[in-house]
Amino acid sequence: MKVSLVIPTYNSKELLAPCLVSLNHQIVAETDAFEVVLVDDGSTDGTGEMVDALPLTYPLRRLYLPRTEHSCRSAARNAGIRAAGGEVIAFADGDQIIDPLFVQEHLRCHRDRPDAVAIGFRDYLAAGPVDLDLLGKEFAPEAFPPVAEADERAEVTRTLSENLAGLATGWHFLYGCNVSVRKEQLLAVGGFDENIKRWSFEDVELGYRLHRAGLALVHTPYARVYHQVHPESDRERYADWRANFAYFVDRHPGTEVRLQWILDDYFDPDRETRLSWFDAYLRFEFACRALEGRLPLGRTYEVLVVDGPGLPGAGAEAARLGALTDLVVIDTTDDRDLPLTVQGLRTGRELLYFKRPDPEVLRKAADAFGFTVPQELAAYEEAAA
Repeated sequence: MKVSLVIPTYNSKELLAPCLVSLNHQIVAETDAFEVVLVDDGSTDGTGEMVDALPLTYPLRRLYLPRTEHSCRSAARNAGIRAAGGEVIAFADGDQIIDPLFVQEHLRCHRDRPDAVAIGFRDYLAAGPVDLDLLGKEFAPEAFPPVAEADERAEVTRTLSENLAGLATGWHFLYGCNVSVRKEQLLAVGGFDENIKRWSFEDVELGYRLHRAGLALVHTPYARVYHQVHPESDRERYADWRANFAYFVDRHPGTEVRLQWILDDYFDPDRETRLSWFDAYLRFEFACRALEGRLPLGRTYEVLVVDGPGLPGAGAEAARLGALTDLVVIDTTDDRDLPLTVQGLRTGRELLYFKRPDPEVLRKAADAFGFTVPQELAAYEEAAA
């Protein structure tokens, strides 16, 4: 299979250089391929000359779009989709450093699934310089600042379930910085909405349409990107968020879309007591679950523990049990296919999945959903501690 990685950029060559150099280290099977479609949205800072001077080891096409009143990330990404030659389109942002397994792990999600929407997370780097020479030689942690903060979405999945399809609000997790979809599926829903021109919601709105079209949302935990620090204004971002939220609701007037307003408690910089993103998101998620009649109160869960010796047939056993009862799958293995197998199951019941969970976090989930952590996890908990 071939992946086309679409990266929009505008006047940010200092951030873009580490992004492109990091992609020299992608690990791709001989039967697979990837290209980069760099969409230059009218840069005037010498981006083109910088890109031409980089020693890149993969195919890159740079599309230069003259700046107009219609310029925006949605339009840039759509231009990249049209120009892409791969069956699978992945998206990243030009301010990221990209892990060598990015392409491989996104392809894992699409190998046998034409309906997958693969969503990865991104961690935030601390402030500091990037050693471009070292990064060019190897993907070494010493080449860039350490991770200062994990992706905010990761706390939600660790606490509630890593089965993204089981979240009532999983479509809101589609961020344009780390996601992949087959090209035919993107074209079928019309790509990004080019009426959304400011920061926020252009990617989430696409996620909502892909979800409504029946595609399967899948979290890929091993496709990582790392966000480089650069100045941003909370006040400007909030103004953009408000404007784009109003447009989103106007286009999609469903109650679940309107419930995103709960997140305003996090984004509004003038609130005296702002909620954390995690707390605001939990309110949003459980409001949508209440809307669907899916609150966990009174449910009885079967618990399936998958360890090394029990790995063969684990997916089939999860499917069998999941068809009979609400199910919690606790996976203590390093297997990278089982998370995707479990997320692809459609049992018609609640299906929670936890991959190598932190024991303390798992117990919080057990308290929230009302299941009992099995005694056989004691050895795993000791090892994790």
